[in-house]
Amino acid sequence: MQKAILNLFTENKQLPFSRIEKKLKVRSNKLAYHLKQLQEKDILAKKGETYELKEEAEELIPYLSSETAPLPVILIHLGNQKEAFLHTRTKRPYQNKLALPGGRILKGESIQQATKRIMKDKHQTDAKLTKTHSVSLEHIGGKYSFILILVSAATKNPIELSNIQESKSKMIQSDYKVITTQLKNEIEIPTILSRD
Repeated sequence: MQKAILNLFTENKQLPFSRIEKKLKVRSNKLAYHLKQLQEKDILAKKGETYELKEEAEELIPYLSSETAPLPVILIHLGNQKEAFLHTRTKRPYQNKLALPGGRILKGESIQQATKRIMKDKHQTDAKLTKTHSVSLEHIGGKYSFILILVSAATKNPIELSNIQESKSKMIQSDYKVITTQLKNEIEIPTILSRD
């Protein structure tokens, strides 16, 4: 119900209770309950007789679609053409497979910042981005989709490197593919800071 209410605000700045009720064809007491919940969550604000999406909550709009979008993920290569720092994944998909370190880019974060955070938080290693190699789109059997951003990083910390070829059968297939085919590439992905 709350998602349906919020969907109305993707094309309307303000809506009165009666119009929300009419569009959703729902009982007024049920609607009032959900509107109150959205106000308590600081998503909607009531101004006089109308409701509006709070400015801070506008970031939710892209997530209201019923269509799911690919998740942007950074894959971090530490090593050389023949060896890489690999770890065993504990989460699905690819649970128990060897993988490059990686993770999501958080809102407001640059690729450099994400690389540093992921290595520090997940692997207790201080690392610094050295190159961005490629951007690839991965689809996993119709269930998941990822935008893979392959980067290289350097660290002064001692890390254990694994032979890439010897690890192939235990590795995530897409990780193996990007590090064996994309490491020679170099691209630039600028961070653009915009205002509404």
